[in-house]
This record gives sequence, C-alpha cells and structure tokens, in this order.
Amino acid sequence: MSTSTAPAAPHVNFSKFATADSPTVQVPMRVINRPLPSELDQAKVERFMEGIKAGDDFTPIEVLKCVAPDGQKYYFAFGGCHRYEAHKRLQSETIPGRIINVPPSAIRLYLGAGCPF
Repeated sequence: MSTSTAPAAPHVNFSKFATADSPTVQVPMRVINRPLPSELDQAKVERFMEGIKAGDDFTPIEVLKCVAPDGQKYYFAFGGCHRYEAHKRLQSETIPGRIINVPPSAIRLYLGAGCPF
C-alpha cells in the first residue's frame, strides 16, 4: 500500500517577527492609521517616553501596508499602542516600524464594515 501525502498548504503569516525578514525603517507618524481605540496604561506610556528620550531601543511596531483597489496606499498599526502613543506625545516625526505588505482582505478582517475600501 502506498501512502502519499499532499503537500501542505502554505501558511500565510502577516507577522514578520515570526520570519524576521522585514527590515526596521523609520515610518512617518502622519501616514499611520490606528482605527481601533487603545486601552492605555498611562504609567507605561510615560516610561516609554522617558526611554525614547534616553535613546533606548524598543521593538519596532508592525505597520500593515495595503494597496486598496483604487490604488490608494494605506498604512495601519493595530498593535504597539504604548510605543505609538509615547512617540505621538513626544511629537516624533517617525517611529521605528516594520512594513508588512498585506492584501485588502487582511484589513477587512480587522475592520469589517469600517474598512475604508
């Protein structure tokens, strides 16, 4: 009796921290959309602000880049709320991030009817 197994379906993983193949870049704060409200620990935000001012390294945020059907580019960050808020309060022009290209369907999973495309 022969046993054959079909090749496993490729696993789609939008998180580059799992594969670490996306470089860290300085992402302009002005392009990042954060459509979901954050639950913030104010003390943590303040600690992060002090760390940023001191030059400490922080894990880059994941920024999902999506090109909508009309060609418009969107950049979303759903995690990293304390790091993002610390940079926002410090009026940083940029934030360290990893850009992850995703299809529009990935954004629709997060936003449902609130998706802009």
